[in-house]
Amino acid sequence: MADVETTKQLSALRQTKAAIEHLHKGQLECAMTLAAAAEGQLPEATVEYLFRLLQRLKPQENFNLFINWLKHPTGPDKATISEFETVLVIARAIQKFVAVYEASCREFNDFSDWAVAQGHLPKPIVEPKYPTAKKPTTAR
Repeated sequence: MADVETTKQLSALRQTKAAIEHLHKGQLECAMTLAAAAEGQLPEATVEYLFRLLQRLKPQENFNLFINWLKHPTGPDKATISEFETVLVIARAIQKFVAVYEASCREFNDFSDWAVAQGHLPKPIVEPKYPTAKKPTTAR
């Protein structure tokens, strides 16, 4: 395999798409880890996105509890990670990506629709003003 030249935008896009794929395969640890990595590498957005909204509304909550458990050797040996918790982390990554780049992609829109249909989210996380027409450079 050849080396890959990438950017933060392309890397976050690929990680988030892969997180969605892992979620649908039931591989929640992989999905959560990839989505958290994508969210974490993006620059701070100038508009409020899901994670900042959650922090503002519930400042006492630790919204990175499972993310940190997956990354570090501390804590209990076992944990139960829910689909809902994983969906929220993926939604955070998508909303931050859209907030930073004012762009979306088909996979983000499909995930948003699926999450609403499953009852995980009350409304779509990708607003119509960010159509896929203004999408970033994408990987195949």
